[in-house]
Amino acid sequence: MEAIIQVDKTFSLEELARQGLKQRDVKELSAKIFIKGDKVYFFDQTDNKRYRLYSVIHKRSFFL
Repeated sequence: MEAIIQVDKTFSLEELARQGLKQRDVKELSAKIFIKGDKVYFFDQTDNKRYRLYSVIHKRSFFL
């Protein structure tokens, strides 16, 4: 069963990979960026292994 990706919840990299999120390196931002389908997910790193989702936007908005 898949976990639901919710804002303000924390996840490990393994959990994010199981959800099908692909990490994207972005030099201008300190956030960890993951993409799945037409959504872009922004995460803060809370410690060495956990990431907190703080925003989700449409992919077109991110690349404008």
